[in-house]
Amino acid sequence: MTRTPSPPEPLAVTIDLWFTLIAFSRAGPRAYERARRTAWVEPLVAGGLPVRVSERAVRALEEWASEREETGRSVSLAEQADELERLVRVRPDPHRVGHSIAFALASANLQWQPGIHRALGRLRRRGLKVGVVSNILYEPPESARGLLRRLGPSGFFDAIVLSADGPDAKPAPGMLRRAASELGVAPSRILHIGDSTADLLAAARAGVAFVRYTGRPRSPALPHPLPHPRVRYPTLRRWSDLPARFDQIWRAASAARDRAVRRGRTGPATPRRRPRGRATAPRNRRPTGPRSPRSGTRGGRPPRG
Repeated sequence: MTRTPSPPEPLAVTIDLWFTLIAFSRAGPRAYERARRTAWVEPLVAGGLPVRVSERAVRALEEWASEREETGRSVSLAEQADELERLVRVRPDPHRVGHSIAFALASANLQWQPGIHRALGRLRRRGLKVGVVSNILYEPPESARGLLRRLGPSGFFDAIVLSADGPDAKPAPGMLRRAASELGVAPSRILHIGDSTADLLAAARAGVAFVRYTGRPRSPALPHPLPHPRVRYPTLRRWSDLPARFDQIWRAASAARDRAVRRGRTGPATPRRRPRGRATAPRNRRPTGPRSPRSGTRGGRPPRG
């Protein structure tokens, strides 16, 4: 009887930021969404646009940026300001907008997911390195790094890789490959923990084992416009379970990664085209806001995982 060889020992864990590592309080996402949108709307109004036109333009901007991110492209605040100029002929100063958004994020009621400090501390004592790999769509990257410094102990993470630094975003594999380089380990020795299909696709394309975090209320399914491997991935519901289950999760995640590679469903993303016109209300396809802890839906999200 042939025994399945054991996977190589893991050397690092990387974690998605939003709703995996940290979460908003129950009222937090909507309040932050309003403040973030206001940071764009106010300079448009100051530039002579009516409020409603400005609000529609910002929603159209969010859809445009979200669609680019879904196909693996990073979108900076400067590029978002350029898109608004194309839509409504007014270009806000991205540095001022970024400052306002950073202030709103610093004021948001955010918290670590329960049990995460103890879980990651035990993994570090085991000798594993820990990194953060996250899409940051609407915020300047320094605000996310400041958030991690504010919520966690100094030096807790060995690498922080954010899409806002460019040039790509999950579901492209580049961010996880850069994290592997910064951590000094091979992608095949990393376990990535995230809550989205973008995390799944990025891990599969980078040759990284993946476990889906399902710990927030009514954790949604994994819809995505791109094909992804139809294999069974392990899940993690409570961070407090991770140390005791780590070896089991690693074996299951490594096996799922290998099946995904064999099935070949992880090819490069193909950007979707959409007509370019003046600002209109976004199509009713998927809201672009923070996922509500209660409903698991989106309505003006912070960056995608």
